[in-house]
Amino acid sequence: MSNITNYSFLFQSMFGGTKTSWGTGSTLPGVFLFSQLNSSSIQSQLKAAGIDTSSKQYKAVIQQMAKDGCTGSMFTNVQSIKNLMKNYNSRGEWVDPDTGLTGLLVTDETGDSYKKIIDVPERSKDKMFEAVKNNFLNNNGMGDGKGKTEIYMDMYKQMKSDDRLSAGWTLGQYHKAYAQAFKSAIKTVDPTWDYGKAIPSGVLDGITRESVESQLVKSGNTFVKKPSSGSTLDIQI
Repeated sequence: MSNITNYSFLFQSMFGGTKTSWGTGSTLPGVFLFSQLNSSSIQSQLKAAGIDTSSKQYKAVIQQMAKDGCTGSMFTNVQSIKNLMKNYNSRGEWVDPDTGLTGLLVTDETGDSYKKIIDVPERSKDKMFEAVKNNFLNNNGMGDGKGKTEIYMDMYKQMKSDDRLSAGWTLGQYHKAYAQAFKSAIKTVDPTWDYGKAIPSGVLDGITRESVESQLVKSGNTFVKKPSSGSTLDIQI
């Protein structure tokens, strides 16, 4: 979200103001200092504009403005606040403007707590495995997997709002495991192989999603290879 900036000097220039006519605390009509937000006159303006100042939607906007650096000496206006409120729902949750989904914003409150392994749809893992495999077959591992963003979006729609960030983290860990398994299989045949170099024919044929995941064990917020798997695939992320 963009910072709310003190444009008082610009306002003065636009409207022919001078240092004499625009002293400290002077504002244009409809523009007020953020420090005046809770005054009765500003609260009346907000309510007159149809803003429910007791709503979670409004409080989320004001909280975010403060976090983005809007201090008491900076200016804002009623319409700006009203516009920002469109980015939040009635529960005060940020709504992704592209997808209309909630639960996809990392905040100071969430921190890294979302970085944990949870159950994600089998269909999402299937699609991600195929995307990674096709990337190796068609681009010698140089790309990031065609349609990767669409795979995440499809999965998010199937998850509860509170689980979406963790689901994205989890699918990302599977993505890394699949890619590492393919790389390991190739280097077993050609130790000199690196991304972009031609892959020996047929070397990836025997690798399935199930064969990779059967070797995985959760370790903290990621996956490592099971110690007893006996596989030559190096799938530690």
